[in-house]
Amino acid sequence: MKISNTRLNSLQAYRGIAAVMVVLFHMTVFAHEHFNVDLLGKSFSFGYVGVDFFFVLSGFIIYFVNRKVMGVSQAVQPYLLKRFLRVYPIYWLITTAKIVVLFTLPSFAKPYETNVGQILRSYVLFPQPTDLPIIGAAWTLSYEVMFYLIFGLAIVLGLWWFRRIFAIWGISILAFQIIRLVAGTGFQSNYLLDFILNERNFEFMLGCLSAYLILNHQIPYRAWILAMGVIVFTLSAVYVDNNGVVPSYTLFFGIASFLIVTASAGIESQRPFKLPRSLIFLGDASYSVYLTHALFINIFALILTRLDLVTRFGPTLPLILMAVFAIIGGCLVYGLVEKPLLSIMNKWVKTRKVVVEQVASA
Repeated sequence: MKISNTRLNSLQAYRGIAAVMVVLFHMTVFAHEHFNVDLLGKSFSFGYVGVDFFFVLSGFIIYFVNRKVMGVSQAVQPYLLKRFLRVYPIYWLITTAKIVVLFTLPSFAKPYETNVGQILRSYVLFPQPTDLPIIGAAWTLSYEVMFYLIFGLAIVLGLWWFRRIFAIWGISILAFQIIRLVAGTGFQSNYLLDFILNERNFEFMLGCLSAYLILNHQIPYRAWILAMGVIVFTLSAVYVDNNGVVPSYTLFFGIASFLIVTASAGIESQRPFKLPRSLIFLGDASYSVYLTHALFINIFALILTRLDLVTRFGPTLPLILMAVFAIIGGCLVYGLVEKPLLSIMNKWVKTRKVVVEQVASA
């Protein structure tokens, strides 16, 4: 398919929506744990699946942007540098800020959060065997980094090997999950093997498949596919709301996300969407929102306690304001910290002539 529009605003908007879903999920958990309140009837208890949407989007974007350098071994250095600069610097700043707070106010720290080994693993995003990273939401970034590294290997080896690497990885994940399902509760495994063969890694592959289909085929019935994706996503969310987390739930949300992303990209690649600038901005700010929302929730919780707002107004309104505060706080971090930092780093990269596009056209 010939792509007439290379910036797919719909997908950027989806990033923002996925980040908001995660914020609302954590707000739902916070409300239940601290106030014994089902926020908005626990309507967003499925919000953690925003992570599944993120993974499909990541797979799509990485393949879509880098498909021209498959097999160009010189392109792997700028690719990895770009991924490193996109993920780590702002993450390190936020992690360091939290560590300073934890050591200054140790009563707020969980026991593992001041452990040197845990701190070092958090900084490099090495997968954790039990506890969460210092920035709790960063557990997903370990999966992202692994995917980036495997895709980097595929860039060096070329499209032929890319297909086979991902086929072997996918088959291994499927076999591992079947063995786990058959073995039941008696199944034991190494946590690194669990990490590498986690079913969520399928979602990166679904994203890559989506980008491949958009770039190489005319997608028919795009509106119907989009509607089907929304329906599957909604029905899965309702089911999870009523029954809690179920085995292989990622399969349903991953497929639904694949359908939505493929259909939306197929439509917009031929006819650009006109979306509110605020929604696009939220997508741009989604990484900062994702990394900082727990911090802002805790700050607002202190304000709630000090001003006794829950007693005055009931829990629902203050908790909704808390979610809004967390989203706005993340957007401010993006505008004041992440965006300027990215601008500085991009200028630094360009001065050294290691931009992916330059390598691809050489």
